[in-house]
Amino acid sequence: MLRAQDSRPPGRLLLTGAAVAGLFDHRVDAGVGLERTSGPVFGIQLDASSGPDLSFGLRALGGTLDARSRTADARDVGEVETDARLSVLPWLDARAGATVRGFTSALARQRWTQLSLGADARLGMLGDRIQGTAGAALLPYVHVTGHDSPRLAIAASMGLHHSNRRFEISLAYTLERYDFADVAGVRRSEENSSLIVRAGYRLGVGRERK
Repeated sequence: MLRAQDSRPPGRLLLTGAAVAGLFDHRVDAGVGLERTSGPVFGIQLDASSGPDLSFGLRALGGTLDARSRTADARDVGEVETDARLSVLPWLDARAGATVRGFTSALARQRWTQLSLGADARLGMLGDRIQGTAGAALLPYVHVTGHDSPRLAIAASMGLHHSNRRFEISLAYTLERYDFADVAGVRRSEENSSLIVRAGYRLGVGRERK
């Protein structure tokens, strides 16, 4: 999740409520051909910060993914994601997060639980009216029902963000890659990608410190 630009003094709690919408793409290669599903997702997001250096986010979204290959089955997807961000340099944020995601089809239901550790570089553009980000993350813990945990899980992201005193809008692309250990000589990999648009309204709560 993108971190909102924050130029106000510390001491005021900033809450941002947002609607999110986008496209989600899920790909599985288990040695018998590519299984691909994709479709629109919708949700809500809440962000909170008490200063320009630390922020927290919570997002919930879901939708229906249609089959895009002959071997795939349509499924529903739903997820809840939370993260915390700390500005460690004027242009760099460290972040940690957790995600619970579920896939439900006519044949099975699968739940993913994962933790992430990563960083995002920030770059101001057009006189800082737009903020660009590029990030990477390691997923050190991933639990998948019905499968062993992947031996390697990583993620990458890019985004654009614009905000004024009250309103903000952002566009973010995220790609997650999971590589599983070979089973009977068959290698399994999965990818999730999403392109999300977020439109929010910011509300300051409390008094500024003098």
